[in-house]
Amino acid sequence: MVDLHCHLLPLVDDGPASVEHTLQLAEQAVAEGVSQIIATPHLYHPQFETEDVDVRLTVAELNVLLKQRDIPLTVYPGHEIRLTGELIEEIKDGKALPLADSRYLLIEFPSSGIPSYARQVFAELISDGYIPIVAHPEKNKAVIQNPNLLFELISNGAISQVTCASLIGKYGKDVQRFAVALLENGLAHLVASDAHHIEKRPFYWEQCRKYLAQELEDWLYDEVYENNEAVLLNQLITINPPSPVEKNWKGQWV
Repeated sequence: MVDLHCHLLPLVDDGPASVEHTLQLAEQAVAEGVSQIIATPHLYHPQFETEDVDVRLTVAELNVLLKQRDIPLTVYPGHEIRLTGELIEEIKDGKALPLADSRYLLIEFPSSGIPSYARQVFAELISDGYIPIVAHPEKNKAVIQNPNLLFELISNGAISQVTCASLIGKYGKDVQRFAVALLENGLAHLVASDAHHIEKRPFYWEQCRKYLAQELEDWLYDEVYENNEAVLLNQLITINPPSPVEKNWKGQWV
């Protein structure tokens, strides 16, 4: 199984605080069925100075160590990129990395909203052949208040990724149901762990698989995992026509 959003690299951002912690997190990933991970340290996040980190080198060194420790996991380079107005230039300069050298870019918005220039930057990325992935929109306050903001981005060529923790209710029932509704309505296409720590923010993949098997139709369940692999292989994912998400008379997302 492929996990395309994970903070696995040691001493980079708010992920593992040591190499040993990284190896423990890697062992947890394998125990939960993950065989391939795209490491996505934060980039341009105001709380972390990561611009000088050589992600490709760090990933290469980690893969050597994983092999030495007989941990059957392969790691690929990437970034979780905080959206900036200069993102096109930063990608061309090799400062911002796509996921596993693919056409896919994992892009994070501030948790409270979506920058006014997001639509223009996304249009430029798509015009240049990239596919922006909105990271964990189910936790974005602006998207929760107005899901049409996400609907517009998806309708114009972006895709999005929800997290295992959200899907099993770690951020509350409302976020959980919202994440499921995004998948069911074609507004989310990928699931990833966004794991940081073996205890505080672990993978939750096993619980997530069981929950999604109950909540989603079989074809959509299979599609989500196939899409994760397609991103890693730089193939086109399966996209279903998006539908607006709203709350029913009970106040539940549908």
